[in-house]
Amino acid sequence: MAVKRTYYKDRYNDDKVWEVVKLSGGYYLRQYICGKQFGRGMRTTKKHIQSLGIFDFEKAQQLNQPRKGGAK
Repeated sequence: MAVKRTYYKDRYNDDKVWEVVKLSGGYYLRQYICGKQFGRGMRTTKKHIQSLGIFDFEKAQQLNQPRKGGAK
């Protein structure tokens, strides 16, 4: 089974990227802040992701790299 991963850059926080993974029975949603996964992620539906507005965000090519020297 092949999974399709798509990354979306958050419109409100430049350091946050959402990963949407298409599974055979639904979707898996993860968020990354400064390149590090925040939380465990959750299995969800396409309708729920649309209600959050994530599909309207700009697609990102890859995850943001963590900053060096801590938060600014």
